[in-house]
Amino acid sequence: MMHIEITAQQTSGCTDFIPHPERLHLGSQYAEGVDTLSFTLPEEWAGKTVSLHIEQENGTLPTPLLLDGEGCVAVDRRLTAARLGRWMLTATDGAGYTAYTHPGTYDTCEIIATDGFDDSSMTTPYEQFVAQVLEGAQAAAASSQAAAQSAQQAAASAAQASEAVQTAGAQATTAAAKAEAASASADRAEAAARRAEGAAPEGGTVISVNGQGGRVQLGAADVGALPLPAQPAAGCLLRVQTVDSETSAVTTETVPESDLTSFVRRTDRPTDQEAGPVKVGTGFGLTLTEQGELRLTPADAPMLDTMDNAWSPLTPSLVPLAVKLALTALWDSAAWSDQDRTQARTTLDAAQASALEILTQRVEALELKYNTAVTQNAFTADLSTLNNLTASGTWNAGEARIEF
Repeated sequence: MMHIEITAQQTSGCTDFIPHPERLHLGSQYAEGVDTLSFTLPEEWAGKTVSLHIEQENGTLPTPLLLDGEGCVAVDRRLTAARLGRWMLTATDGAGYTAYTHPGTYDTCEIIATDGFDDSSMTTPYEQFVAQVLEGAQAAAASSQAAAQSAQQAAASAAQASEAVQTAGAQATTAAAKAEAASASADRAEAAARRAEGAAPEGGTVISVNGQGGRVQLGAADVGALPLPAQPAAGCLLRVQTVDSETSAVTTETVPESDLTSFVRRTDRPTDQEAGPVKVGTGFGLTLTEQGELRLTPADAPMLDTMDNAWSPLTPSLVPLAVKLALTALWDSAAWSDQDRTQARTTLDAAQASALEILTQRVEALELKYNTAVTQNAFTADLSTLNNLTASGTWNAGEARIEF
């Protein structure tokens, strides 16, 4: 089989149909029924009638050959009767469309002898078309007959399948009945086993559990435990909701510890009735004695340096710092500097010195009162001046007193 492709090509705005290849070698001269030409046709020729036209080397024009539905044509003596020739294809649709390929050439091999060639027996394109139609009709009839035979076979197979389905249905019904009977037997056997197990066993070390013999299933109430809540949760406590007085059935729920603060008090924290662990924070003017007493203590320099919040304990020595922290909380730009801390400590030291001096003066006054021979009523008086006052003794203006 020789394959020839027909392609459409635009040349100067017009369409040419070019064969590839153009030159064909058709075997021996006068050969017939040996080879087949197979044409690949352009899309524009779909559904159109295509025929092969031949011109032998002596100018003879045999009747054209009609291509079949597959685009094929058998090589006969219309082509091989001459040593050389030309060929082309035509495509028509009977409605005004006619197209031609560029002519191609062909050749054959010369043989030694020949009986000659008579083209009178060659059929016309119309006869070829009728022959193709008849051949197609015969093929359609054969296909129809085969389809009818297949339909009969399919009907027979369907009848067999229906019979098989009915048989399978009957078998399934029988199997279901047997399964139901087996299930009923199993239920009766299970009931009998339970009755047997319910009886108190005669041998063995365990005769009964909670007054029950055989296979005993204990609930939470049988072992004095709370039943599992409907929605258990890790980290939650169990709270009893209801208790059935007749069956002792208990209903519980899970409750987070945070929801039980009004009912439960933690014992690991100290209260006024119960002691607990205490942790003392450093740097807040607090101290814990060896006897476990918590006391307020004046802060030293390192403590003052570490105090940076407003909730530190307030002691007499921390008053300036507390005032400063209060101002800082209201005024962001009032930072507590090292100079402020130094000034606060200086003020505290001056205040302590003044208090000590006042205490010393009071002690001296007491000594003056009780360590001196007194013949009259003893008294002391602090006088700023001696105006309108007559007194004996030495006036000490710096100490604002009369010395005897």
